[in-house]
Amino acid sequence: MRYRDAIDLTPHGHPDEPSHLRNLGNSLFSRFERLGELSDLEDAISRFRDAIGLISHGHPEEPTYLNNLGRFLVTRFERCGEPTDLDDAISMLRDAVDLTPLGHPWKSTCLSSLGDSFFTRFRRFGELSDLEDSISRHKDALDLIPHDHRDKPICLNNLGKSFVTRFERLGELSDLETSISMFMDAVDLTPRGRPEKADYLNNLGNSFKVRYDRLGELSDLEDAISKHREAADLTPHDHPRKPTSLGNLGNSLTTRFRRLGELGDLEDAISMYRDAIDLTPNGHPDKFSHLNHLGDSLFTRFEHSGEPNGLEDAISMLRDAVDLTPLGHHLKPTCLNNLGNSLFTRFKRLGELSDLEDAISTLRDTVNIIPHGHSHKPASLGNLGNSFLARFERLGGLSDLEDAISRHRDAFDLTPHGHPHMVIHLNNLGNCFRARFEHFGDPRDLKQAISLYSRVASTPTGRVSVRFHASRNWISCARRIRHHSLLHAHSVAVNLLPQLAWIGLSLRNRYHELLQGADVVREAVAAALDSGLLETAVEWLEQGRSIIWGELFQLRSSYEELSSAHPDHALKLRELSAALEYASANRETSSSSHLEQPRSATHRTTESLQQEADRHRMLAIERDKLLLEIRSFPGFEGFLLRKQFSQLHASTHSSPVVLLNAAESRCDALIVLADVNHVIHVPLPNFTFQRSTGLQNMLEKLLGHARVLLSDDRKGDPATLCGVSWESLLSTLWNGIVKPVLDALAFSTPGDLSRIFWCPTGPFVFLPIHAAGLYDTQHSQPGHKVSDFVVSSYAPTLSILALSSNPAAAPSGDLRLLAVRQPSSDGLPRLPGVDTELKHIKAVIRHSPSRCITLMESSAGTVEEVLSLMKEADWVHFACHGIQDDVNSGLCLADRRRLKISDVIALSRPRGGLAFLSACQTAMGEALLSDEALHIAAGMLFAGYGGVIGTMWSISDELAPGVARDVYAQLFRNGARPDHRGAARALHGAIGRLRESGKASFVTWLPFIHVGL
Repeated sequence: MRYRDAIDLTPHGHPDEPSHLRNLGNSLFSRFERLGELSDLEDAISRFRDAIGLISHGHPEEPTYLNNLGRFLVTRFERCGEPTDLDDAISMLRDAVDLTPLGHPWKSTCLSSLGDSFFTRFRRFGELSDLEDSISRHKDALDLIPHDHRDKPICLNNLGKSFVTRFERLGELSDLETSISMFMDAVDLTPRGRPEKADYLNNLGNSFKVRYDRLGELSDLEDAISKHREAADLTPHDHPRKPTSLGNLGNSLTTRFRRLGELGDLEDAISMYRDAIDLTPNGHPDKFSHLNHLGDSLFTRFEHSGEPNGLEDAISMLRDAVDLTPLGHHLKPTCLNNLGNSLFTRFKRLGELSDLEDAISTLRDTVNIIPHGHSHKPASLGNLGNSFLARFERLGGLSDLEDAISRHRDAFDLTPHGHPHMVIHLNNLGNCFRARFEHFGDPRDLKQAISLYSRVASTPTGRVSVRFHASRNWISCARRIRHHSLLHAHSVAVNLLPQLAWIGLSLRNRYHELLQGADVVREAVAAALDSGLLETAVEWLEQGRSIIWGELFQLRSSYEELSSAHPDHALKLRELSAALEYASANRETSSSSHLEQPRSATHRTTESLQQEADRHRMLAIERDKLLLEIRSFPGFEGFLLRKQFSQLHASTHSSPVVLLNAAESRCDALIVLADVNHVIHVPLPNFTFQRSTGLQNMLEKLLGHARVLLSDDRKGDPATLCGVSWESLLSTLWNGIVKPVLDALAFSTPGDLSRIFWCPTGPFVFLPIHAAGLYDTQHSQPGHKVSDFVVSSYAPTLSILALSSNPAAAPSGDLRLLAVRQPSSDGLPRLPGVDTELKHIKAVIRHSPSRCITLMESSAGTVEEVLSLMKEADWVHFACHGIQDDVNSGLCLADRRRLKISDVIALSRPRGGLAFLSACQTAMGEALLSDEALHIAAGMLFAGYGGVIGTMWSISDELAPGVARDVYAQLFRNGARPDHRGAARALHGAIGRLRESGKASFVTWLPFIHVGL
C-alpha cells in the first residue's frame, strides 16, 4: 500500500517516479508468485511499462527495468500462452544483457533471465537451438557470480534444468549427471526457510526420477520420492506451486507402484493429483498436466484392479488433458500417448473396433510430433506397434503385422544399450514373431521369438515381471518345437522367482507377486525329469518353493564361508541382514496395528508407516548392492543363490525325504536318503495332475463346512458325502502315491516305524498323504496303511530340516512350556474343550516322572503378552480358534486380534522346541500359493521351533483335548528333559489310538499333522 501512496504523492515527471513504479511492480509480482492472482501480474507489467517509458535510453537502471519486465512477460506467457509475450520478453532481455557492462553485478542476473526465456521457448516450441542458447547464457551467468553470492543457487538451478532437459532430448548421460550435481549444490547452498528451497528440491527429485527411468536403479527412485516429499512439505498449502509439488510427488509414487506394485503408492498418488487439480484454477496453463497425471493414474489403477468405471474416468480426463494442451507444447505427446493407451485398453476389454482405430490414430499423432532422438520416442513407437498387432489379430491384415514389427524394431533401435525399457521392446517384438508363426506356421518365426524372449529373460536390467513373463513365453515356444533351449528357459524362470518376491516389498505384496509363477517350478521339475536330471529337479524344487521363508533364513545365516574369505563383507552383510529383518518385522507389525487404530490416529501412523517402509526398501537396496559385489568375487558367483544337491543331501539325516511333484505332464516322487548319494526317482504313472486336483475337489466335498471356522466349535462333524467317500480318497493316495514310494524304499514290514518326511507340491499339499491307506473291512490287518510302516512328518523345504537339527546350543535346565488358552475377549464362540485340554496338560505334567517341566500360562492373552512369553518359553501350546486367511492367517487372541504369521516370524528365539497348535486351520495353506507354505504352522517352524503340530482343517473341540493329553503323556513319559524331536511319534501314537477307539470319524482325526523335525 505504501508504494501506491508513494506514487500518488509523487508529481508526474519527478525523477523518483520510475523507482516508485518499479517498487510497486516488484511487490505486485511477488504477491502474484505467492497467491497466483493474474490481476497482480497484469498490474506489475503495466507499472514496469510505465516506468520504462519515463526513463531515458542509456539510463543506468534501464537494464534492471528491462530484465524485470522481461521476466514478468515470460511468466505471463507461461500462464496465458500468448507467443507475443515471449517474443517481447526475449527482445527486452537481450537488450538488458547488451546494456549491462561486463563486471556489473546485474550482468549475471540478466544473462540468467535471458537463459530462462530461451528455455521456456524451447519447452513450448521444441527448437533445439533455443535450448543450446539457454545453456550458453546460464553458463555465462554462473561463471560471473561469486561462489558465496546469494543468487548462486538460482544460477545452478537454472543451468541444471537446461541440462536435464537436453538429456531428455538427446540422451547424453553426462548432461543428466551434471544436472543432478548442480541441483544438489543449489539445495545445499540454500538455507532452510528460503521459499526457493522447495523449487530446487523438486528439480533435484525430478532429475533423480529421470535417472531412474534411464538406468533403473531403485535407489534413484527412492531419492526422488524423498526430495519430492520434502519439497511438498516445505510448500504452503495455498502457494501457487503447491500443485506442482504434489504432482511431482505423485509421479514418483506412481512410478514406484509400477515397479514394486505397492497399491498404497498409487492411492497416495491419486489423492495428490486430485488435490493438485482442486488447487489449480480453471484456465491455468498447468491444469492439463494435472488432469493428465490423474487420468493416467486412474488408468493404471484400472489395469491393476479392473474397476470398470476407473477406465471411463481415465479416458474422460485424458481427453480433457489433450484438449487443453496447446499444439506444440512439449507435454502434448505425453497426453496423446496416455489417451491412446487407455483407448487401446478399452478395446482389449470391450472389443469395440472404433476404440482400436482411435488408439492407432492417437498414437500415430504422438509418434509424429515427438522429435527424433527424444527419450520418449521408443515408448510411443512400442505402444503404436502393440495397437497394430492387436488389429492384425482382430482383422488379419498382414500390413498391420509388418507395421507392428517395424515400429517395435524402431523402438528397439532408438533405445540406448542398458536402458531398462529395452526388455519391453524386445518382448513386444517377440510377440509379433510369435503371432506371425501362428498365422503362417513358419518355424523360423518361432525360433526368432524364442531368441528374443530368451534375450529379455536373461537380461539383468529391466522390470522383473517383464523378464519373468518373457521366460514363460520362451518356455511355451520352446516346448512346441522341442527347442534345445527348453531346460535353460526353465532354469531362468526359476531363478527369476525370488526376484519377483523382492525382499524390500511388504509381506502381502511379496506373496501377491509370486502368484505369477504358481506352477513354474513344478513344470520345470517335470522338464528336468524328462531329461533325466534328477539332482537338478531336487535343486529347483528347493529353490522355487517356500521362497519367502527361504529368504528369511538367508537373513539369519552366519555366512561362514564368506567370513573366512572376506570377513569385512561378511560382517557388513550380517549387519545389513539383521537391520533388514528388523525393519521388515517393524513394517509388518506397524501395518497390522495401523488397521486396528481409531481414525483420529491414522495420519500420524500413516507417516510412521511410510518412514518404516522407506527404511525397509533402502536397506533391501543396499543389501542387493552388497550381494552383487560379493558375487563378483572368485568362488562366490552363486552366493546365496541356488543350493547344490550335495548341500541339500546333508539335510536328510537318517530318514528319507520324499518330494512329490505334480505337473501337467507328469507326477513323480523324488526320494533323498542320507546314505544314498543319488536321487531315487519313483514315477507315478497312474497319478496325473488332473487326478490330484480331482482328489482335492473330492476332499472339499467331504469336508463340507468342516474347513471353515464354525460358530460353536473347533468342530469336525462328518459332512454329507455327496457320492464320494474317505475310503476312496485315501485308497487312491495309497495305491497311486504312497505304496510305490514305500516299495521303492523297501519298507515292507508293518510295525517297524521309520520316520519319513513328505515335501508335497501343488495339489498334493492339500491331500492327507500321511493317512493314505485301505480302510475297508477286508484290509483291517496291518500292512495296508502308511501309518503301519512310517511316522509321517511334513517339511516345507529340505533346508529347514538341516536347520532344525542344529540348535544353537543344547537345551539345559527346566523345560518351560507356555500354554495359551482361548481368551474371553477374542470375539468368537467359546470352546468348552479348552479348559479340559489345559487340565489334561497339567495332569500329565503333575504325574510325569520328569521334574524338569515348568508350565507357564498366558493371563491376558494379548498378542503382546503372548509374544513376550514365547521368547521366554521353550515350547508353546495354543488351545484357541485359528483362521487361515492369507498373510493374515493366525491364532485368535484377546481384543479380537490375531497372532499372525508376521508376528511369529519376527520372534527372536533360540532354535528348537515344539509348537503345538491345537486350533483350526493352522497348517492349511492357500490354494493359489500351494508351494509357499503360507500358514501359521510354517511360520512357527521358520521362527525357530524345531517341530510343529498343526491342523489341515477344522478340528473337534471334543476330541482335541484327548490328542493333546496323549501327545504330552508320550513326550513326558520318562524322567529326562523332553525332546521335541519325539513329537511326531507321539502324535502318531495319539492319532492311532483315537482312530482305533471308534470315537472319531475320518474328518476328526485326519487333520492333525506334524511339520518339521
